[in-house]
Amino acid sequence: MACSRFFAVVACAALLGPVVSARAESSPEAIGKIIDEAVGHVRPCMGLAIGATRGNARAQRFYGDTGNHGPPAADTLFGIGSITKTFTATLLAFEDQRGEMHLDDPLAHYAPPDFRVPDFDGQPILLAHLAEHTSGLPRRVPDPSMPMPPERLWRYTGNFQLSRAPGEQFVYSNLGFALLARAMVRRLNASEDELYARIITGPLGLDDTAIALTPGQRRRLAPGFLQNGEPAPEFGPGFPAMNGSGALRSTLNDMMRYLDFELGRLDVPLRSLLPVLHQPRHAAANGSVGLGWQLRDGPHGKVIFKGGALPGYASYMVFVPAQGTGVVLLSNQAQCPVTRIAREIMSQLSGAVGQDGPSSDDDDE
Repeated sequence: MACSRFFAVVACAALLGPVVSARAESSPEAIGKIIDEAVGHVRPCMGLAIGATRGNARAQRFYGDTGNHGPPAADTLFGIGSITKTFTATLLAFEDQRGEMHLDDPLAHYAPPDFRVPDFDGQPILLAHLAEHTSGLPRRVPDPSMPMPPERLWRYTGNFQLSRAPGEQFVYSNLGFALLARAMVRRLNASEDELYARIITGPLGLDDTAIALTPGQRRRLAPGFLQNGEPAPEFGPGFPAMNGSGALRSTLNDMMRYLDFELGRLDVPLRSLLPVLHQPRHAAANGSVGLGWQLRDGPHGKVIFKGGALPGYASYMVFVPAQGTGVVLLSNQAQCPVTRIAREIMSQLSGAVGQDGPSSDDDDE
């Protein structure tokens, strides 16, 4: 059923004729054709929701099947995986701005009593190191349990020996972002979900973006599927300890509004944080890293992107603020080729094929 609906949409798109570049014609119809063509170039995914914008024009497209209530819609919830990290980084930037916590605070200041945080020859891990993946901590806790309590993060970290100075090298770390979130949870005496709601999702109007879902939201949650089509667990091993690294769920409607925020289109106080969040801080694979976001230079300005992966979900967001272009992709199937689709759409939106898309599929987990 999922494949038939998917191919029906693509077949209809093919009948519309060749894609017209949105650079020349920024209209919802033109952008929709670009999305349809990009999706037609990859294998079908179980369910897929895509939104794209250029200037004042935008389009949304939906493909496949959620596996429980027909095709996805703009209010279908998906796991967004590591796009959660951009929310966690925004919390840190907000607390730094108001002086409650600081980017250059040592993580050790926020560790539970009797838990140590490693250093390297006296050089401590700072909160900024966690947000830019330069802490020197590994990608994850080995052999994570399900569920896994936060205390295990601190215990493993305390026994870990750094092999380089913090701030020296970009090494992607889910563990580091989970610890950053836990540091803020301890300092601000609220859960990750409560902090997101109070500081980000509430003020931005992202009413369907949360970790814990209401009964109504749960009815709209697309169940996750493995790459082979088998049902996937809602969360993999490591949660809830890893909540700040990848536990948020959201809808295409909310993620398109979040994209508007990141593009500077929302007149909200949080907009003052964007220069800090999007500022390159350290060299990374195929570009650089800001706070939570990955970046590279493109012919039309800075390309900013982040992907997410859970056992049953894949997601991607990429945008070019200088051009006002951006794409959001949400799928309820692991390994759905969201990065490849995003690259093609962004290339067409920018009118420079192969230039403004994200540069790899291996930026995230």
